[in-house]
Amino acid sequence: MFPRRVGRMVLDSVVGPWDWYDFDVLQSRALLRQRDTFFAWAAGHYGLGGMPTEVRASYLRVRKGLAARPVAGFGPAEFDRAVYRALGRTERWAPLANGLRGCLTDGGVGALRPAVAFDSPDSRAYEAANRIVKCADGPPPGRRAIVTDIRRTRRLDPRPVLTGMEASTCAFWHHRPARRTPLGSPQAPPVFLVASAHDPVTPVEGARSVQRLLPGSRLVVLDDDHSHGVFASRGNACVDGTVAAYLVDGTAPTAEVRCPGPGLAAPE
Repeated sequence: MFPRRVGRMVLDSVVGPWDWYDFDVLQSRALLRQRDTFFAWAAGHYGLGGMPTEVRASYLRVRKGLAARPVAGFGPAEFDRAVYRALGRTERWAPLANGLRGCLTDGGVGALRPAVAFDSPDSRAYEAANRIVKCADGPPPGRRAIVTDIRRTRRLDPRPVLTGMEASTCAFWHHRPARRTPLGSPQAPPVFLVASAHDPVTPVEGARSVQRLLPGSRLVVLDDDHSHGVFASRGNACVDGTVAAYLVDGTAPTAEVRCPGPGLAAPE
């Protein structure tokens, strides 16, 4: 809206330019792929099973047990939120796996709670604010579309991670914007976009779509990485150096930059 007031801008882990609900659906599918990656990563470790299918079975057994008998206010909804938060950062995978093992071993959730800090006042406030922003930013989804998409997702996996589909609540809000807040401007200066190749929270497709709306923008992708949040977060010299050179000196590459990523660390 104010392109001449923008100097050097960097957007890290970019949300796509679609309606929020459409973005949430895309994210839910990416989380299914990420969870399968987690199952394969944890196989043979943590006492959850030697094969990805066995880790998945352990995971489902924990959730089923919490659904039948919540532990100190920690039930299936809290479990899903914990998994949602853990899947987005690979450094949280080991605490999640240890938490699953603890639930299977002694039925407690003590190891799972601190692993993701799922119920802090700050996180509750953030989640509430996030829903308000999404619902105020564009038209709500239709209730029939929500049911249809959930059924499609369950056909992909009977036990999906739907916690992140926050914009579905917008169908029930009294404040219903008629149109989406516009994004992009031909007068906007070039913007640096940074993305992780396998980020399930803000999939890389979002950064590529935003790039098409911002002429002259440059994309920096961290390959072989599965976490959300890249610049000054993943400790990658290629990403950090490229972005810092732009912010400090205005030095911009002429094409997309692909930085070699860390891959998945070996299970602890």
